[in-house]
Amino acid sequence: MDTIRMLELLESHGRMNSKELAAMLGSSEREVEDEERKLADEGVIRGYRAVVDWKRAHARKTVAVIQVKVVPQEKYGFDRVCSEIAKDRRVSDVFITSGEYDLMVTVRADDVDEISEFVTEKLAPMKGVTGTYTHILLKEFKRDGAVFHDEKSKRLPVS
Repeated sequence: MDTIRMLELLESHGRMNSKELAAMLGSSEREVEDEERKLADEGVIRGYRAVVDWKRAHARKTVAVIQVKVVPQEKYGFDRVCSEIAKDRRVSDVFITSGEYDLMVTVRADDVDEISEFVTEKLAPMKGVTGTYTHILLKEFKRDGAVFHDEKSKRLPVS
């Protein structure tokens, strides 16, 4: 069985059942189920989730991408800071990056005030953090492979 192809299919179509996967992979349902269970047990598959269009759900959500400068800790580098940031329920992503900033953090909250509170009361005072640069997302066009931009809702021309 082509495990990588199976993972690609699951990543793009998380609700695909074993029968559909088996047909696409040329394997039996049993093989697919066993492999999926094994990959979950090994931590390769980390979970399944829906990609929600909060705007269409009429729920206001604010998203920020925060660049963070950090002084690496002896023996641990950035790991301890990343682990501490990742514990916060508002944080959806934490990445170590190259470039001027060391980390990229994605925060999802109910409003800008909650993001401000996260940055000023949790992130900025954290030991090792020397600076932050916060970007508030204004409009989503694509997230997690799902397109959010509706071609029909184009702006009217200015006359």
